[in-house]
Amino acid sequence: MTMSIFRPTEEGTLVSLTVRPNSKSRNFISIVDDSHILLNLRSPAKEGKANKELIKRLAKLMGISTSDVVIVSGHRSRNKVILIRGKKPQEVARILGNL
Repeated sequence: MTMSIFRPTEEGTLVSLTVRPNSKSRNFISIVDDSHILLNLRSPAKEGKANKELIKRLAKLMGISTSDVVIVSGHRSRNKVILIRGKKPQEVARILGNL
């Protein structure tokens, strides 16, 4: 997995990913490879429901508070940049890669 998906900041790690709202798949993480991360969300992309689900599920997966997961860009897009506070890129890559 390349580190271009995971970028360190003073606060934590920026993660570039793609989401699939309203997915029928039961697996949260669909693809994690060298070029991208694809996450399946059950919630529709309406009224911020998918974004809320994304934050909640990533926080649980990382073992951190929901306030430590922030959507930096892509609020209305499938392509997003997420800030994971308090985690190094290697930690985030390991957690996502192990699933």
